[in-house]
Amino acid sequence: MANKNAKDKKHKINEKHIELYDKALSVLEFLLNEFAHDIKYAEFEYLDIPKNTIGTIDFIISAIGKVQKGQRLALGLDNELPVNEEPEINIVEGLSEDKI
Repeated sequence: MANKNAKDKKHKINEKHIELYDKALSVLEFLLNEFAHDIKYAEFEYLDIPKNTIGTIDFIISAIGKVQKGQRLALGLDNELPVNEEPEINIVEGLSEDKI
């Protein structure tokens, strides 16, 4: 019975993590969209981008990477074994051109 309760608790916590990561990703998407809009109409040349703008872009990208890592962990995506999609090759030994 304790094992079932532990699994239920683990599942609920995992679901909460997924929910929070989804919300964080939504916020980051909003920030990125608004920031991209502001940059588009900014009064500077693209080669003269201020360091705080570059820092903000770096922060958003880093945060997206952390959310992705958390989501993959919470969803168990990194636990799945890769599927071998290569065709199966059959090797016939002892085949001679003379017998064909």
